[in-house]
Amino acid sequence: MDGTFLLLLGTSLSYAKESSTSKEPGELAQAKAVINGILKDNSRFVASHKSSYFKPFLDAQHPKATVVMCSDPRVHIHAISNAPDNELFVIRNIGNQMSTAEGSVEYGVHHLHTSVLMFIGHSGCGAIKAASGDYSKESDAIKKELDTIKIPKGTENIEGVKINVNNQVAEALKKFDHEVKEGKLVVIGAIYDLKNELKQGHGKLVIININGETDQTKIKENPLIKGHYKKK
Repeated sequence: MDGTFLLLLGTSLSYAKESSTSKEPGELAQAKAVINGILKDNSRFVASHKSSYFKPFLDAQHPKATVVMCSDPRVHIHAISNAPDNELFVIRNIGNQMSTAEGSVEYGVHHLHTSVLMFIGHSGCGAIKAASGDYSKESDAIKKELDTIKIPKGTENIEGVKINVNNQVAEALKKFDHEVKEGKLVVIGAIYDLKNELKQGHGKLVIININGETDQTKIKENPLIKGHYKKK
């Protein structure tokens, strides 16, 4: 699912308010409003993009990065990229995990040859909240995905987010050890901080791990991102 569709889906939810004046059953009216919103937004997208816009990627995809993000609707590609079309190979699941999307991640790295693999967690993550508590009453399918989030019970949410992101990077480094050592791949761990818990600004994308390095002083001096973070 690409970033454009995710943006359209997010903005279209505002149309759901129209359901309050409809005589149809509530659920049907809301669904109709959302679908109509998506179609209207898509029509605007089509009207504002000529056929030449699609020409570079009509027959092939050549993304530069594989990005694993949480499925949370508050976290979308437009927050980190203005031009996601054919730029980012995006994978989404609860808890931005490697293990529950291993095939997709491997496809991005091995078949699409992306030079960057980025795991993006986010503050206020519901998956982390669930995994740090008792989720025994959830369905088997949900429990299966929460079981692979390895964080201590009772962990504060933002700390759990950090631990989980670092865990994903560590898992990826094991799987793609050869690519990293050959300099063909960089594995990044980051947090989209919508709640500003890291005190760098609401919505700031904060890099917390580069190929297993988690020391923030060293990360800020890494040539890959040097100059992007203000010194305190």
